[in-house]
Amino acid sequence: MSRRGQSYDLDQCALYRCGSKRKLFKLLQTSPAKYAELRAAPDLYRRMSKPKKNGGTREILAPRHDLKRIQKRVSELLMRVKAPDFLMSPVRGRSNIDNAAAHRGATSHRLLDIEDFYPNCLASKVAWFFGTVMGCPPDVVAVLTWLTTWQGALPQGSPASPILAYLAYRDMWHEVDARAREAGNRLTVYVDDVTVSGDVVRSETIWSIKQILFRHGHRTKDAKEETRFGTPVIVTGAVLRDGQMLLPNVQHQKRHRVRKALERMPEGPQRVHAQAVLEGYDEGERQILSRNRRPNPRQRDP
Repeated sequence: MSRRGQSYDLDQCALYRCGSKRKLFKLLQTSPAKYAELRAAPDLYRRMSKPKKNGGTREILAPRHDLKRIQKRVSELLMRVKAPDFLMSPVRGRSNIDNAAAHRGATSHRLLDIEDFYPNCLASKVAWFFGTVMGCPPDVVAVLTWLTTWQGALPQGSPASPILAYLAYRDMWHEVDARAREAGNRLTVYVDDVTVSGDVVRSETIWSIKQILFRHGHRTKDAKEETRFGTPVIVTGAVLRDGQMLLPNVQHQKRHRVRKALERMPEGPQRVHAQAVLEGYDEGERQILSRNRRPNPRQRDP
């Protein structure tokens, strides 16, 4: 296995107890001069609006290319730390399909969506992680926190934000997982999507989980909360029904429209793009259906 594909305990991470800014800049493949340049720059982030799949837009803060490169390096180092079973994103080798598959065969599903997730992941928690958990001295903590946060929070658009959203709140997430396990349920976390499943998912369990999130500065969106008992449910893009995984109808419809458009589309870049989109839908369905040939995860204790 290549080093890039390996995972380590947290105390084996290169950033663990990084004792000086000199060593830090070397690890991040940058320099004090570049850091000073970034500190003096007036426009490090560009605001963008990205359409959401379910309508509306999401504000993205896109970092300047040289800052983004450093943030990618921070992410690369932290992504090598072993992830708990319940964390599905951002983890190499795990996907939205893995997230859904973890709940295949459950009778009861509760789906929660955390509101304004990244803007509520605070710089103070990032500093806590680098200082208390990683054991870095204050000057190193200050540099890492400045490089990875913006205006007091994790910027949505930074390559380092997804993994730091977990690590900076690892105490919260492990408390949520422990609560789900105590209730005999299974938990998965896919960015800001929280799924809890089991034979029965009690309202008291969900209320307790919400209280844990609230204590750490997060709340869920009531409008996006779903409760399913003995009925099909869509979990991160896959339908769970009768112990099987299926492609959602909306994806079938989109694929049908692309196929019809291809019948009338002349040769050229647009056709090449449409063919790639169609292949993506086909591959997604193959991945989903292939999970039905694997043992049902609900047959094992959560």
